[in-house]
Amino acid sequence: MPLKPLDFATSKTLGGVTEIAVLAPIRRGRIPGERRTYEERLRFVISTIQKRVEQGIPIELDRVHSIHFGRLIIIRPEQYLVYSDLPGIAYENDCPGEPAPSSSSFKIPQPIDDYLETELSRTPERLELRSWLLTLVAFDGDLKVYFREIAEFVDNEFDNVFRNCEDFPSTDNFEAFWAWVRRYQIRCDLFYTRYPNLSVVRIRQLEEFKRRFDAFVAKVRTPTGKRTASMDELFDEFLRENQQHASGFPTAAGTYETGDC
Repeated sequence: MPLKPLDFATSKTLGGVTEIAVLAPIRRGRIPGERRTYEERLRFVISTIQKRVEQGIPIELDRVHSIHFGRLIIIRPEQYLVYSDLPGIAYENDCPGEPAPSSSSFKIPQPIDDYLETELSRTPERLELRSWLLTLVAFDGDLKVYFREIAEFVDNEFDNVFRNCEDFPSTDNFEAFWAWVRRYQIRCDLFYTRYPNLSVVRIRQLEEFKRRFDAFVAKVRTPTGKRTASMDELFDEFLRENQQHASGFPTAAGTYETGDC
């Protein structure tokens, strides 16, 4: 059954940098044939990726050179239901023997266990609450082209994460995948980037230039500050090392002309 069309949010762009925020519902209950819930598997997959990032081990996202940053955040019902007062929800403030809160409106939901059989979770006394996965990304270039690169280069890693969310069709069918992303995209009210006119490629180029320049200075200046005799030769060598530069963004997601990237 095709997904019901929604009013799509519009990404914001500053300079050459674009943002997207996607809030997708995580599937409820246990995975068939496993003792884990979909949320537990999702947390495991994300933690595995995070450990690899911290250890400097390459991940599939490294293949998409337009990404400035990305974040995955799991939002639990007991987090977004603070200050709520819903029947069928157990609150910490309602526990016998607990002191009354200073404000009657400040109620903290007790942790909600998703490890329940589907039949039990649909009883009238239990609200059908779920966790959500919030994805925040900033990248260079066009939104749809960026997701085409995700589908091409990050398909396995991306599918392993988002197959734990409702309705996810996999990245194999791009148009279905694109419709899913747009369905759950939410509006970003404030998007701020410190360097809107610097692409990731340009930032890396400047980083490499600074490294080479520091090495050049170390060669041409002695610890006492005197200049070495081979200044001209070393400078020529430095120029040769830095002749390679980005003559345009190397991926379709970048829309930078030569000299702007």
